[in-house]
Amino acid sequence: MKKFSAAKIFTGKEILTNSVIITDDNGKILSLDSLKNHENSTIQFFDGAICPGFINAHCHLELSYMRNKISRGNGLVRFVKDLLSIRNEKMEVILQKIEEADIEMFNNGIVAVGDISNDDHSLLTKKKSKIYYHTFVEAYGFKPNEAGYYFEIAKQVFLKARSLNLPSSITAHAPYSVPKELMKLIYSWKENYPVIYSIHNQETEAETQFFLNGTGDFKVLIDDFFKLNSSEVFQPTGDRSINYLLKYLPKVKNALLVHNTFSTEEEINNISEEFKNLFWCTCPKANLYIENRLPDYKTWLQVTDKICIGTDSLASNNSLSILDEIRTIQTNFPEIKTETLVNWATINGARFLKIDEQFGSIEEGKTPGLNFITEINDDGRLKVSSTLKRII
Repeated sequence: MKKFSAAKIFTGKEILTNSVIITDDNGKILSLDSLKNHENSTIQFFDGAICPGFINAHCHLELSYMRNKISRGNGLVRFVKDLLSIRNEKMEVILQKIEEADIEMFNNGIVAVGDISNDDHSLLTKKKSKIYYHTFVEAYGFKPNEAGYYFEIAKQVFLKARSLNLPSSITAHAPYSVPKELMKLIYSWKENYPVIYSIHNQETEAETQFFLNGTGDFKVLIDDFFKLNSSEVFQPTGDRSINYLLKYLPKVKNALLVHNTFSTEEEINNISEEFKNLFWCTCPKANLYIENRLPDYKTWLQVTDKICIGTDSLASNNSLSILDEIRTIQTNFPEIKTETLVNWATINGARFLKIDEQFGSIEEGKTPGLNFITEINDDGRLKVSSTLKRII
């Protein structure tokens, strides 16, 4: 039996003070109790705050070899061009960087990850990792008449993941890269386990422009970079991209919309009312890296129990740290409380991934992992100097 306490305990659902966490040697929570019921000599005290292990709701582990290789602030379309132009490296380097990134996340107190895969490079690392991974295998491609081919590519990676007993799903990459023929194949696929989806959404204003009238940076990307005729492979809907996606997305399944930098308050509130199992993920440092812009998180607060936090990839970030992401949000939106941000980074992600029976909150019977955050202000806010140490 082990006992831990701190000035503040963020359970993932509430804040506790004058409390003690009691675990077994494997980190299973046996109980939460009042400090007054225990001798101080039996308790390990931390000068700061304790919270559950973090859930990284969106990552691209396979891109870990791209750290510091793509210039900042040039927008999503230029980022995509740069990424695809340099997406090659010796396999031993790719695999080494994947393993290093997995260790980095573990040391940063991350216990579970929703990870994007376009190939099988990261699967063996996930299999042996101390972190829980759900692999989202992306299906994408611009040509409607080749939807079956695109789906087959994703299916092969999915089957490799399943052969390793890794939780996995085939999912759509983004509205602009998945024609309706491919959307129908993805959402009729019955083999996902658990049945959850993760889709990039409204990361750039160019996506809206493309759907409204077929012009802008995405037209240039398809015509000039991919050497296709955008008018032949894509028909503008005259509407925002998210409305195209929602025509195909099952309402009864958990789905994560990622980035949402240009989603409106009205969209978020109205769509969340209709799609009860829809979650919204933010990757603030990646948004700043790529588009130099953050969502207006104040407009997200009406759906605060459905907001998750991700790191995106090391192609668009200099770290894989959820604490860094929380600090970035709070630096720019100081009115958002640390308690709220910890909930986004823990229990909400666990609910989305359907692992909240084990992870996401400090509750009796769970094994959520425990993190210690140093240097918390009296009002519970993080300091610039706040750091994280994994306790369990």
